[in-house]
Amino acid sequence: MNRQRDVEPDYKAALRASPNLYLLMSPELIIIDANDAYLQSVGRTLEEIRGKHLAMAFPNNPALSDHDSMKTMCASLKRAMDTGKPDFIPMIRYGVARNTADGQVFDDRYWSAVHTPVLDENGKVKFLIQNPIDITEMFRLRRALEEAETGSDTLMHARSNVFRHSQLLASTNRNLDAELTMLRQLFDHAPAFIAVLRGPEHVFELANAAYHQLFGKADVTGKPVRKVLTETEARGYVDLLDSVYASGTEYVGHEARVMVQAEEGAPLEEVFVDFIFQPILEDDGSVSGIFVQGQDVTQARRAREELRASNERLRLALEGSGDGVWDWSIVKNEVSYSTRWKEMLGYSEQEISNSFDEWERRVHPDDLEPTTYVLQSCLDGKESSFIREFRMQCKDGSWKWMLARAVVVARNLEGAPLRMTGTMTDISEKRQSEERIWRHANFDALTGLPNRRLFRDRLEHEVKKAHRNGRQMALLFIDLDRFKEVNDLLGHDIGDLLLTQAARRLGDCVRHSDTVARLGGDEFTVILGELDTMVHVEDIAQKILDALTEPFRLGKEVAYLSGSIGITMYPADASTPEELVRNADQAMYVAKHAGRNQFSYFTRSMQEEAHHRLRLSGDLRHALNAGQLNVHYQPVVELATGRIAKAEALLRWHHPGLGPVDPSRFIPLAEESGMIHDIGNWVFTQAAACSERWSEILGAPFQIGVNKSPVQFLSQSEDINWASYLRHVGLSGQSIAVEITEGLLLNASQVVADKLLEYRDAGIQVALDDFGTGYSSMAYLKKFDIDYLKIDQSFVRDITTNEGDRAIAESIIMMAHRLGLKVIAEGIETPEQRDLLTAAGCDFGQGFLFARPAPAEWFERMLQEQQRNDVAVSRRSMH
Repeated sequence: MNRQRDVEPDYKAALRASPNLYLLMSPELIIIDANDAYLQSVGRTLEEIRGKHLAMAFPNNPALSDHDSMKTMCASLKRAMDTGKPDFIPMIRYGVARNTADGQVFDDRYWSAVHTPVLDENGKVKFLIQNPIDITEMFRLRRALEEAETGSDTLMHARSNVFRHSQLLASTNRNLDAELTMLRQLFDHAPAFIAVLRGPEHVFELANAAYHQLFGKADVTGKPVRKVLTETEARGYVDLLDSVYASGTEYVGHEARVMVQAEEGAPLEEVFVDFIFQPILEDDGSVSGIFVQGQDVTQARRAREELRASNERLRLALEGSGDGVWDWSIVKNEVSYSTRWKEMLGYSEQEISNSFDEWERRVHPDDLEPTTYVLQSCLDGKESSFIREFRMQCKDGSWKWMLARAVVVARNLEGAPLRMTGTMTDISEKRQSEERIWRHANFDALTGLPNRRLFRDRLEHEVKKAHRNGRQMALLFIDLDRFKEVNDLLGHDIGDLLLTQAARRLGDCVRHSDTVARLGGDEFTVILGELDTMVHVEDIAQKILDALTEPFRLGKEVAYLSGSIGITMYPADASTPEELVRNADQAMYVAKHAGRNQFSYFTRSMQEEAHHRLRLSGDLRHALNAGQLNVHYQPVVELATGRIAKAEALLRWHHPGLGPVDPSRFIPLAEESGMIHDIGNWVFTQAAACSERWSEILGAPFQIGVNKSPVQFLSQSEDINWASYLRHVGLSGQSIAVEITEGLLLNASQVVADKLLEYRDAGIQVALDDFGTGYSSMAYLKKFDIDYLKIDQSFVRDITTNEGDRAIAESIIMMAHRLGLKVIAEGIETPEQRDLLTAAGCDFGQGFLFARPAPAEWFERMLQEQQRNDVAVSRRSMH
């Protein structure tokens, strides 16, 4: 509740720890808080009563229809609020409701209560404090005394029961003594000072410890006030007591000044107290005494005075801080503006009138309505202060951001505002800084596009709008193919320039109302809203693909890229932004693995594929250590002789649950996750070991080709330097041939050139794999040290029936030979294919016609069989 926040935390903590009973209520009598002593007394928890009206939390006992205690209590509370002073109830009977197995029952209790209003700086009641004292035991004590006296009279007339009378009287006296002792302890521990005075001389009958402590009087019981207090202390005090005693009317004092002597011989001290003198009436209406209760409010008064002094210091500080100060006479509609206020807007002293309209005219049109609404809320008393940031027009026509803060400092008796005072601070630089921070938080610093955070906000907005309008929307997830290769090869500065150009091209492909965002790296998204047909989505996707395939001219460099796009639709595919992002991402992966440079729509089967890919990636992390990976070797045959001349090392994964997993499925996962480094190095060391063994068997170096992923090739750090490793184990560079793809050379940098030179210097040969399927170029064949071209199997497959494939294969062979390169044809499966390639001059071939990839021990048996055949042929030739 708002009222609850008005209570100071320290004040609440003190109340809660007090052994006395305190209940806090709003002016509407809604319970705000209660301390532990109060809750224990009424047998309730705070959760049971907080937020309820007092009458709802503590209903009347229905059995006491003639006694409305709640009405009496509410009347006292109303008096406290009307007068702004504490109100006292000498005694009130009420029932504490308690739930039992037989239903709700009420325990009769008696209270003496003080209701104290706590006022705000404008004199309005902020909340009320009920400070009750449970006098049930006192009431019962008095009733027991009366019954004992009656019982005593009866027993005195019963001659045969004299002994029983004395026993009963003794027992009653003991019980009364115990009750009286407990009551005395309650009075003594009350934090408020309490005293009971009897007779016209105001003789002390009771006074608690707080009373003794405040007035410094230890033994006052049985003494009249005039003899207890000094003349100075009693001045005015005794007169008030006489007046209350004579009139029978209570007196309430608020922050009354009292001079007290803390201890004998000490100087008089000035204290301030809130108190109430309540006449004690007998049954006949006569006054027999006065109940005194109050509390020392000296500290609160001094704190308030310090606050006033602090406010004065603040006012002086504001005048010297550079803030503009204004004072508005609401009745006259005139505003006094300080010199600084006018200077901030570029005006001299006499150039601005003192009307409120002058201020309104200078507020920015977009800010005027919300600003005046907040201002009116403060004037109406709905808000305690007016605080608002808005733009104001300067003399030169420019706009400045201002922070206005003000409070109503005067109201009439009806509560209408009379005067408001405030300040104005120029916060233009702060707002500009906040704008920069906001842009930094929501826009990509490199491309200027919305970043991931702003993208999510806009996607949520578009989903809600599409749901509201019943329209479709699409989300495109775009990944730049081969960007990492370009970034690593040409450097990050070139990579940043490429991303900037790509962002600009994407923006040119969409409508102004659409959103293009960069999520990070080379990942972009496009939100297409308010769609009527799918045609527009496909048109945009194709425009993006066409734009990305255009060469990127990056200073002196030229890079070639493409894009893979995943598309998902709302509401057909998903109902939440999270689902849309996940779906588009999955569709993008499908497009990428299907050959790149294409778009793919999301389908439900993609979710299953994505989950499968995720599980497969997790399993792959443990495959190497679990011994699930092994290297198979496929022979590379010299076509002219049909002999095994070398081999290619091929990685295989036997999953314990799925069985053999196709390399096309797990190699991309290894590259994406970075596992390719460990796996690739392991394959290399296995191939090197086999090369060493088979070279010993054959008596000549035996070369094994090992595929090296662009991810490995472009890594800034190599755990194993292949050339150094071969030297370390005593193998020649001829033992290994490194197989790379065309994409690595397409956007090659000096890093690639240096690495290839390192291989050449170490004697390691390089084979260009899958030649003819990418951006085949004579330029990089001349530029780099390449030893072998491997014709992709897609050209070999139909070479016997397709004239075009045959022409391409023959052209590659001829070109390679003229450049001094050897040619290896992949995927040879029939004798006819072998014969055509042999006739075209192809040097080597590999494929199922010769042998499938096999484990090392099987491949070794093939080599041994070939060696035995060679020996047999040699012997026959000798004979």
